[in-house]
Amino acid sequence: MAESGPLIRPLELSHAATRNRRLGPLVAIRVVGDALAVAVGALIGYGYRFHLSGVPIPGGAIPSFANYAMAVPVVVMLWLLVFLFTGRYQVQRGQSFVDEILGSAGSVALFVVLAVALEGLYRGFPYSRLVLADASIAALLLFILERAAIRSIQGALFSSGFGAVRVLVVGSGEVADLLIRRLRMFPEYGYQLVGRVATVPGPSTANSDLATFSIEQGLSRIVAREHADMVVLALGEDGHDRVVEFANACLGQGAEVKVVPDILEIMTSAARTEQVAGMPLIGLRPNRLVGRNLILKRGFDLVFTVILAIPVAPIVGVCAVAISLTSKGSPFYAQERLGLMGRPFKVWKLRSMVMDAERDTGPVMAREGDDRTTRVGRFVRRFSLDELPQLWNVIRGDMSLVGPRPERPYFAAQFERDYPRYRERLQAPPGCTGWAQVNDLRQGNSMEERIFYDLYYIENWSLGFDLKILLLTPWRILFHQHAY
Repeated sequence: MAESGPLIRPLELSHAATRNRRLGPLVAIRVVGDALAVAVGALIGYGYRFHLSGVPIPGGAIPSFANYAMAVPVVVMLWLLVFLFTGRYQVQRGQSFVDEILGSAGSVALFVVLAVALEGLYRGFPYSRLVLADASIAALLLFILERAAIRSIQGALFSSGFGAVRVLVVGSGEVADLLIRRLRMFPEYGYQLVGRVATVPGPSTANSDLATFSIEQGLSRIVAREHADMVVLALGEDGHDRVVEFANACLGQGAEVKVVPDILEIMTSAARTEQVAGMPLIGLRPNRLVGRNLILKRGFDLVFTVILAIPVAPIVGVCAVAISLTSKGSPFYAQERLGLMGRPFKVWKLRSMVMDAERDTGPVMAREGDDRTTRVGRFVRRFSLDELPQLWNVIRGDMSLVGPRPERPYFAAQFERDYPRYRERLQAPPGCTGWAQVNDLRQGNSMEERIFYDLYYIENWSLGFDLKILLLTPWRILFHQHAY
């Protein structure tokens, strides 16, 4: 239903702009925290170089501390200016801690380059470049600790409603349901759901406790009445023709507008174009895990698996002893799963349930409060320790460190029948962890959601993406909500 009036009206100061002003204290905390981290890092660099490193000092005499102390304010100001002009003091919602740190890497590198250049241009005192190197490393480590502490404070404030973004979701299909579930799963990102605008008649069974409005009430009026800061259009492929209409209605009220792409749109982003006999053709984004990329991924797996095996081996040994002492049977067991291109293989795990747990029921997925789980099993499943023996599968080549989680043939057959795109997950080697898992999508979530994330991973794979997922995994293991 189109709304009367001009498409885009003159804007007053929006709710979002007012809310962003309230985020000023969080920005100030970042600035002060960075300044302290860099200042302390500089002092640590001086102390380590001249008192702890054991590296010979030219001339034998320790340089005056006063000269280095006078340089600290300059170094701090340089760091703050670099981070300011590279946009690192903007409060980013929905960004993981790993993304924040990796996103700051370029700024840190630019800071180091400029600091070395200043040191080379300054002729008043011969500053040691080893001090600069040690100070940069110390400042980086302190910066990571500082930002981790700030994120905890920020998450608590956002969860309590401070600076929250009031979000209105527009859409009636599975895409909108998925978005609502994800926003509710992570309140620490500071998105406050105020309602859903249904674009087709009928109640939503997935979000019955959320205020639901009809598009017939007028989207611009709903946005104004609910004081929505952001409107997310989750229309799916059936609503493409109304995106502009809905966006203009929201922009006219000063609300920020976001659009959730459907799976087809994700596939066709960065599509390849070519010509055949003068006729333009557009190719969908292909699976990136083929040929040379698959070889690179295999090399990456072997290197990191050898590194991880050193701390993992004693943990597996302790868990195996605990399982043997508290329940009958072997602490290890092998289970058939489907690997790359649907080839079956045996995945190795620590046993977390009683022996022959499916003898009377046949294949059954684990559920919350499953009485088949042993006492030690509850612990190892809670922290995903039962998956650690799968490093052996990685060495054998059955699995990768990162990829879609492998399924048992019995369940895979059901999923393939119910979800047409399920089989596309088999185009990538199965992984010990994956993009769906670090987003807290496990057996408690719908398979459709997990397929969505797995296909995104396959179509956007890179070694950097794998590294990011590996760095996110320990954090998600500690704080996930859906492992049992």
